Amino acid sequence: MRAIKTYVIPFMTLFLFSSCKTEPFKKEEIKSISVDSLTQEMEIMTIKNDSLLLEGNELKVSPIKEEIDDAIQMTGYLEHRRFRKETNNFTIDFCYPFLEESTNPKFKIFNQYIKNDILKIKELEKDILESQEIYCDSLSSAIKNEHRVIDYKVFIQNEKDLSVLFYLENHYANTKSSYYTFKTVNFNIKQGKLLTFEDVFDAENIDEVLDILNIEISTSIRKGDLFYECFTVSKEDFKNAKNDFIIKNNSITYYFNDCVMCPSFVGTYEIEIPLERFIPILRKDIIDNFRI
Repeated sequence: MRAIKTYVIPFMTLFLFSSCKTEPFKKEEIKSISVDSLTQEMEIMTIKNDSLLLEGNELKVSPIKEEIDDAIQMTGYLEHRRFRKETNNFTIDFCYPFLEESTNPKFKIFNQYIKNDILKIKELEKDILESQEIYCDSLSSAIKNEHRVIDYKVFIQNEKDLSVLFYLENHYANTKSSYYTFKTVNFNIKQGKLLTFEDVFDAENIDEVLDILNIEISTSIRKGDLFYECFTVSKEDFKNAKNDFIIKNNSITYYFNDCVMCPSFVGTYEIEIPLERFIPILRKDIIDNFRI
């Protein structure tokens, strides 16, 4: 097993999970809360996290983790960064993209959105601690070592439309499987504009978008494959997840949490549909931009 050099805080052991990327970006940022201001360099070994075993939800998420993204095409302005914090009760290990603002000042819009709306470190810490307060002291050992791990895939189309998929792994103590949730960010790097559902589709056509999705899901169910136990998406669920899509390879891919499109442990989290299927309800500037 290969050793990895990293900086660790005395009295605290920081294990590097294999969830975060290893592509050769410009730099990696690792932050920790310390009980001592001194740091020292030492060699530690990587470990295999139970949550990475290919069972249960791991079979569902493995196609997402294994997909090769477009990060290598953006090395001139994309940095891979990491935030890590470990306490007695939980570990937060977040990997995220950072756009170099010296290259384009408009990238600040993207970076601020990632920090304030995706990572939400303080809010996450507060939620974890508050949820643990409901347990008695006798059960404290059962709630320690919870993990929240974020990793991402990044895609670029037409050299200007950036899409990022974040997958959040929630791993609880004494469990073998993890619960996954998804968030996406779409950003036009030329205009410095974040793209939401309303920027891509005509806002009043949300039902038509859902109809196209459900027709595709129903067709996939009939064909079997990964969709054999899945079901169509409800209107209420789609309202909550309407912005959880990315644009890549002239297609729109939606990501749904467990029990929205497929039950836990089986099926898939994603469904990809060609952009041309949405032409009647796409905004004209999107049709022109993607030349469809």
